[in-house]
Amino acid sequence: MEFYQIILLSVIQGLTEFLPISSSGHLILTPLIFNFEDQGMALDAILHLGTLLAIIIFFRKELTGLAKGLFAPKKSPETHHLARCIIIASFPAGLIGLFGESWIEANLRSPAFLGYNLFFWSLIFIMADRHRSKNNNTPKELNRLSLRQILFIGCAQAIALLPGTSRSGITIAAGLFSNLSHTSATRFSFLLGTPIIFAAGMHKLLQFITHPPAEPIYSNLHLLTGLGISFLVGLLAIQLLLKIVAKVGLLPFIIYRIILAGGLLLYF
Repeated sequence: MEFYQIILLSVIQGLTEFLPISSSGHLILTPLIFNFEDQGMALDAILHLGTLLAIIIFFRKELTGLAKGLFAPKKSPETHHLARCIIIASFPAGLIGLFGESWIEANLRSPAFLGYNLFFWSLIFIMADRHRSKNNNTPKELNRLSLRQILFIGCAQAIALLPGTSRSGITIAAGLFSNLSHTSATRFSFLLGTPIIFAAGMHKLLQFITHPPAEPIYSNLHLLTGLGISFLVGLLAIQLLLKIVAKVGLLPFIIYRIILAGGLLLYF
């Protein structure tokens, strides 16, 4: 692959992994629009690990607290409850990814499906935004979420395996339906996504190790560049999303998704 292609894919992954506009959808579209070959599993894995590193660095205090709370149920019961629930809520997406990813990649990666799915979930995001705006109840704290609510958000995360959905978007929407504020729903989306992004990166890396390509299409320098750029862009995207969602909700991203969906359905 050309160096500019690595840079482009790294920027797209770093932005779209966190912004609610569908990372899988953009990674499907990029080779089609710019007419270059599929990036392969090794680069996919590295880009996922770059964005995972961005979450770990940005939310290091929360993640450290959750790790400590997981093993100290008596000392910090609320944190223990939240950490345990995050692990439980990660299972739906993990199971569907393990057993359904191959079928999804073989059957649901068309631009038409992507366009329809972008549009459909944009409508759901609008409903979630309005639900939170009209809800006069005091928003819940993260550590006050019930197991049922967290499982609801976890099951929503599993749906994000469908291209065009957006993992961050659907989990934020589920959080808004669960009476979280926009900021809390966004922060929880990141915390909940940490195990899944790690698992996705490790899964793709294991696939590459066990089934390496006959002729590598990129060098170690390419991979390191991808890791660094996806990490830095991911950090910026996290800050950007938190600021935008706190001020205006999901509306700017919904508008973008609908325009993109319209373009896909008209062009393809």
